Amino acid sequence: MLDYANQIIRTIEEAGGEAYIVGGAVRDMLLKREPGDYDLATSLLPEAVMPLFPVVIPTGLDHGTVTVVLDHVPFEVTTFRSESTYSDRRRPDEVTLGVSLEEDLTRRDFTINAMALKPTGLVDLFGGQDDLAAKVVRTVGRAEERFNEDALRMVRAFRFMSQLDFMLDQETELAIKNQKQHLQSVAVERIAIEFEKLLLGPGREAALAAMLRTGIQQYMPHLNETIIKQLMTLPFKGVSSDDVWTLVLVAGLRPEALRAWKRSKKQEGRAKTLAPLVQEATLSDWQRYRLSDEELEHLNEMTGRRHEARTSLPIRRLQDLTVNGRDMIELGLQKSQIKEALHHLERQVVHRQLDNQREILLKEVMSWKKQHGTESSTH
Repeated sequence: MLDYANQIIRTIEEAGGEAYIVGGAVRDMLLKREPGDYDLATSLLPEAVMPLFPVVIPTGLDHGTVTVVLDHVPFEVTTFRSESTYSDRRRPDEVTLGVSLEEDLTRRDFTINAMALKPTGLVDLFGGQDDLAAKVVRTVGRAEERFNEDALRMVRAFRFMSQLDFMLDQETELAIKNQKQHLQSVAVERIAIEFEKLLLGPGREAALAAMLRTGIQQYMPHLNETIIKQLMTLPFKGVSSDDVWTLVLVAGLRPEALRAWKRSKKQEGRAKTLAPLVQEATLSDWQRYRLSDEELEHLNEMTGRRHEARTSLPIRRLQDLTVNGRDMIELGLQKSQIKEALHHLERQVVHRQLDNQREILLKEVMSWKKQHGTESSTH
């Protein structure tokens, strides 16, 4: 991907413009990490960039952004820009394109994210390399101004602390303490994404401790000091963004309060399914049966335990029974009884009280029918 990014830089330079890799990719490369993606900034306006490449998607022209696709790999290319005041502390009231690289880097959040790189060298105007070496998260310029521009940056500071296992600059922390109430203007979905990344990072404990020092948790849905302290001490890993909310429930968040975070049905369901099982040293056959293969795998990874795989179960789903609904009808069961009878067999087989053999299950259904037939037929 780096070769493609450099190819974009060369093409823009040949057209008379400037271009650099910017943001997190530069930080990651300096830390000897593999960037997840490469964003570029250029002096050229979008209308000058688009004719230079065969495949270009106009993804955000109002903000000067197009997506250049090389060999099916997308690269965001954004014109150098400056931003005016942020009345809502979320987005700029006005974006100005065609400014200098220095102005573009000045608007960025943290020094470690405000460097620019091209094959001929690195541009570091705000001490980003020094802060990487010192393992410090520090805003570009005055922290108060950066957080007034976008209040989410306060949570991002803790996220980078955790992801990179860095410390937080004292002035940056003080600014968060003084401006934390502005987090109320930020959409909860944006806060949740940053919080998930924080909980997945190796510096989770230190980042959460810094959050407590600032008191910002009081502006995050249903979080309190007790929950944060529990999250700091839990011996479990978050595994993925689909699983981290399990940790939050284990730490004390009420399951019904999870709705306020506006997470996906998968995330909410996963948390409510796994949270009751995290503390269990062993799982019953029925508990393993009720999980998916992925859920059991993630539970093992989260807890460090080695619960037996679901492959050892007599069946792994209802459809694995050697009888089905058609058999129930042939045995004279009413439609309203079929589901109940199948779930009875399911429990008996999973609990190893019956073998999953057709003759045995058909005999059990007849016995079940004698016990429940009259009662069920009167409903």
